[in-house]
Amino acid sequence: MAINTAKAIAAEERRSQALQLKVAGATYAQIAEQTGVSIAQSYKDIKKRLGEVRKGDRETVEQEWLLQMTRLERLLLRWWPLATGGDDIKAELGTNQCLKIMGQMNRIGGLEPDKPLIQFQANVQVNGTGATFADLLREANGGDVVEIEGVLANGSGEQSPGGDY
Repeated sequence: MAINTAKAIAAEERRSQALQLKVAGATYAQIAEQTGVSIAQSYKDIKKRLGEVRKGDRETVEQEWLLQMTRLERLLLRWWPLATGGDDIKAELGTNQCLKIMGQMNRIGGLEPDKPLIQFQANVQVNGTGATFADLLREANGGDVVEIEGVLANGSGEQSPGGDY
């Protein structure tokens, strides 16, 4: 039992060191190298430590959140001029980078829900009439091809050949 305890203590010390390195700006690769574990393990260590910290030390979590948001804002400011500039190629690259950064900011800021806010069910009856949403779509499209869940189907319910519709 002493061996398990020694391993547990070593893991706890490693996690604390990993979090300190992360707060100081180290990458997961740098943390892995300094703590003697894989990159994946360094990520898991930080995630576990932050989970523990969240439970008891709100101030530390807020500091980490602020640090991450500040870094993301700096990156966003770096790419924004390209995204809004006149060069189409650079604008596309800048826009893609800005969207990725803003997506990460939304995740960190809690603006993205864990699951979709709206869930679509194709066979839900509409207004108690017995008609399903899929029936209404078919009627609205005049029986034309409708894409449902990535499968193209014609009015007969048979799979149609792929193509641009």
